[in-house]
Amino acid sequence: MPVLKKIIIARHHGFCMGVKRAIKIAEDTARGKSGRVTILKEIVHNDAVVDKFRRQGVLQVYSVDDVDEGTLIISAHGVEPAIKQKALKKGLTLVDATCSLVRRIYDIIDKIKNEYYIIHFGDPGHDETQGIVGHAPDRITVVFNEEEMLALPDWKDRRLALTVQTTADLEDFVTVQKLAREKWPHIKVYKTICNATHQRQSAILELAPTVDMVLVVGSLTSANSKRLVKISEPLCRRAILINSEEDIQPEWFQGKEPVTTVGVTAGASTPDFLVKAVIEKLVRISDGQARVVVQK
Repeated sequence: MPVLKKIIIARHHGFCMGVKRAIKIAEDTARGKSGRVTILKEIVHNDAVVDKFRRQGVLQVYSVDDVDEGTLIISAHGVEPAIKQKALKKGLTLVDATCSLVRRIYDIIDKIKNEYYIIHFGDPGHDETQGIVGHAPDRITVVFNEEEMLALPDWKDRRLALTVQTTADLEDFVTVQKLAREKWPHIKVYKTICNATHQRQSAILELAPTVDMVLVVGSLTSANSKRLVKISEPLCRRAILINSEEDIQPEWFQGKEPVTTVGVTAGASTPDFLVKAVIEKLVRISDGQARVVVQK
């Protein structure tokens, strides 16, 4: 007998404004440009969205070296200035879909880099972080966690500033910011986490303790989706990152501790149709008995 009784959808989930804008720019460019249209890396970090553009004939490359003609679209995560310059020298037409909140970090760094040395809290392997570092490669150190922050030099006589990846975990940033202020009381802090990230993290902090399981719909390449899982894990019995409804296993909801209530959220790069499909499969697993509600 199915035991799943209730499905609660997180108050804030799915596409943020920056992702919507980037996808629209890419769609408009693909329709409006003649000749070859290529996206540099992933327009947003979601497999379904990336596959959609591939099916439409939009090419994808991971290096400017791999495209010699046509239009090159810069993803929502942005890119270092040197890559843009290289593309222009090759005669490519650039279309920039960089998120406005990532651009804000660029503007901050460009404004202060001649006076401040910058500590950036983020994932060094993430596209966004690499683009940020490229704006002042000799004036930025990236830290990924508390240990790396504490391991930095004293820098007592250096003017310092702290920035943060837009999709960083808010609680982690609060901790890192506190450590930075203790180590360097003079440090200038810029809170550059985007509001959409904050909203999604706050919603899941409230939702996860009220359910048996949290399902986060998002791709493995999505930093903010993985952080929603990380936030949920200590607060409920189980939190799982799923790419689509196909990943859901009916046996997850059975056993000695059956799952009667499940929470569903989605990363900022996840389209609504994937979330809808997940909800529909959960209802099927419950034999149509589960009640679907939105978090208040």
